[in-house]
Amino acid sequence: MTRIAISASLLLALLLVSESAAIEITCDTVVGDLQPCLPYIVKGSTQDKPSNACCGGVKTLKASAKSKDDRVQVCNCIKATLKQISNLDPSRAAGLPKACGVPINPAPSPDMDCSQVDEGPMS
Repeated sequence: MTRIAISASLLLALLLVSESAAIEITCDTVVGDLQPCLPYIVKGSTQDKPSNACCGGVKTLKASAKSKDDRVQVCNCIKATLKQISNLDPSRAAGLPKACGVPINPAPSPDMDCSQVDEGPMS
């Protein structure tokens, strides 16, 4: 292989790595992962525990929020989304991570302080 071909291959590899590292978690992703939780976190819910789909979404979201910036983004999306749920049961929303066995700090609420997101993976 010539030097130009090797250089071009290395440049392409760098571009692919930097492009994949720049992928952000969007609010659409957050809402999609947590959508199955809605029936559990509303006032008057008859569910005694979150569904498997709900807890699976919580676990997926936690695993995908690798950096502190990701966790702050997720936190802000959750906060904004919870503010839009008129019949939200705040205690169920706050207890959702524990009910799913997934520790997350701060606890989900419309008033959560996203500057308090832990350094670890949404822990």
